[in-house]
Amino acid sequence: MTTEARRLAEQNLKNLSENDYPGRGVVMGRLDQNHWGGLYWITGRSANSRNRCFRYENEILRTEPADPALIEDPSLILYNALKRFDSMVVVSNGRQTDVIVESLKKGKNLADGMESQYHEPDEPTFTPRISGVLDFRKPIPQIWLSSLRKSQLVKSESDHAIYHYRQFAKAFGVGLTTYLHNGSPPPIYDRLPMILPLVGNLKEIVEQYWQCLQSEHLISLAGFQIDACTLEQEMHIINRYLPKPD
Repeated sequence: MTTEARRLAEQNLKNLSENDYPGRGVVMGRLDQNHWGGLYWITGRSANSRNRCFRYENEILRTEPADPALIEDPSLILYNALKRFDSMVVVSNGRQTDVIVESLKKGKNLADGMESQYHEPDEPTFTPRISGVLDFRKPIPQIWLSSLRKSQLVKSESDHAIYHYRQFAKAFGVGLTTYLHNGSPPPIYDRLPMILPLVGNLKEIVEQYWQCLQSEHLISLAGFQIDACTLEQEMHIINRYLPKPD
């Protein structure tokens, strides 16, 4: 099974490398025996979307304008992308990061936290809201992924797809992107999570995916890992554009 999973993971990574616009992506997985973590990346086609970078401080990863003077509409592009609560880590492509954290504080799970949320209101694209949670409260860490996609049946509704992984193999991750490929508008990603490789140390994994995703649209990529025993967190970031000095 592991051999077949490895083959599938490598094929999915190859498909990503040939895709010049997968949109934003969330990957959650297990790096080695003790370390769990994942990846989050952002891409952009418009000047407003491309004018961004990642900043990490106080265990929060957020998107920031590279040049604040050039920001036109911050509503869908500036947000907390990664945030921790207790022994849980939340990653998402928008405002739902904070919503999920508040839900976890009340003893709820990812599905409960997303109950009030919808796909993004960016007609005609209707970008999905993709999210992930790493939960270290049980002896074996749990992985959750979520995608909120525009309903094909009810115009104003979102279809909620929730994926829960109770066991996980080392050096693998599962991931969602917002789009299948480039287009006008780009078609949304409406498939099962991809099995992807997470091989090497954190820096090596981030650099591998940066090269894999490399296109004119790639803006920033962050990788994180957490020690399942100590819950210590490490982050590695690559930004195409650095913040403009004050």
